[in-house]
Amino acid sequence: MQLSSLFNTINIIKTYNFNKNSYFSSVTANSKLTNKSTIFIFDKNSKSKKKYINEALKNKIPAIISNKYLRNLNIPQFVVTDINYETKLLLKKIYPSTPSNSIAITGTNGKTSVVWYISKILKLINYSNSTVGTLGYYRNGKKINDISLTTPAYEELYKYGSSDKKINNTYIFEASSHALDQNRLRDYPINIAAITNISIDHLDYHKNKANYKKAKLKLFTKYLSSNGTAVINSRIKNISTIEDKLNKKNIKIIYFGDKYISLVKKKTSYNLDIYKKKFLLKKLKISNEIELENLECAIACCLALKIDKKRILKVLSKIDNPPGRFQTINYKKKKSKIIIDYAHTPDALRRLLKSFSKKPILVFGCGGDRDKNKRKNMGLIADRYSYKTYVTDDNPRYENASKIRKNILKFCKNGIEVPNRKTAIKKAIKELYFNDTLIIAGKGHENFQLIKNKKNKFDDFKIVKEILKNEH
Repeated sequence: MQLSSLFNTINIIKTYNFNKNSYFSSVTANSKLTNKSTIFIFDKNSKSKKKYINEALKNKIPAIISNKYLRNLNIPQFVVTDINYETKLLLKKIYPSTPSNSIAITGTNGKTSVVWYISKILKLINYSNSTVGTLGYYRNGKKINDISLTTPAYEELYKYGSSDKKINNTYIFEASSHALDQNRLRDYPINIAAITNISIDHLDYHKNKANYKKAKLKLFTKYLSSNGTAVINSRIKNISTIEDKLNKKNIKIIYFGDKYISLVKKKTSYNLDIYKKKFLLKKLKISNEIELENLECAIACCLALKIDKKRILKVLSKIDNPPGRFQTINYKKKKSKIIIDYAHTPDALRRLLKSFSKKPILVFGCGGDRDKNKRKNMGLIADRYSYKTYVTDDNPRYENASKIRKNILKFCKNGIEVPNRKTAIKKAIKELYFNDTLIIAGKGHENFQLIKNKKNKFDDFKIVKEILKNEH
């Protein structure tokens, strides 16, 4: 599009420095994503600072759209009154095709896995789909690019959901508590909203559990379409308030969990109950209780899409885990298993460790400059549910890494301090006994380690593979 096309698309009240009809193909409010073909959106009411404008200018943006006149600019500036409304009009012009269905997944743990499972099911039954979340942006199971936030800004959310395919095109994305609280979703149409669970996370931002829970439930009270479907885990305690609100709005609710949609592992098979109808599954690639619960949620979401359950049942045996989620490496030399998992909250770590009949060995740490209350809880959980724990560095960021480790070790009596994460992994593997299980938790799919302002290459999965390879 040409800059001149803005006059026919949005309501401009004042124009400055428009003397060259440049080309643009996208818009963004994130200065880090700007380039010579992306217009920068500046909202005077946001927390945008002057440094973001300078960053956008350095990236040679063609223009700025703002709701405030910005002085001392040499590039075209288009001033509007309602920045959100005009941005929406412009996005509709750039990306005219919206998805047939959009599914938003929230919850403390499991969002990434649920998004992945839904996408896998849809791909296997030839439904076009795109996904956005912690792992990045995917189209029909193929990764297109990384994204900087679990739930990106409204403009990116809109862009990733666009598609040329008109029928059976489904958009699935993770809705983080930060995004829900900050209104990043705005009025994006959501016709299926699901919640996996609620425990505690991000208290450095939300301050208390009540605020955190309120942010999560906004997906249903504020963003879910009035004719949409809510998918709720029946195991969540004290969920009646949200149920009452949904019932008053006549929003359909699909439950998963006991008595509803439940998936239980038996000795050599799996029992799947869908509203009292029983199905026997002889084979699944996933078997952990946490994975099965996430798959229940994915099945419920697919049923909400009105997909015949027989089609879903046919493909379940082909569903595997996303990168860094219960990612298993068989250590043949010692007949043991090494599992890489993203578990970085107390509840996720507890459930992961408890899912083994024999206590596993654990390697983990906690991130710096984040919710510091986690450290005590995760230390206590590690001490109780693992028989040996190597406390190491996660992403210390700008915080003193030694202090973080000591915060954990204070409550983890079986903990062994090994500062260097690679050394900790190597030591844990070396000291494994036969038929042991080693859990390497906290980073999962991440292929970096954040130390101060440096993003160092680091991949738990690749490190393990390298260590095992060098043994031979």
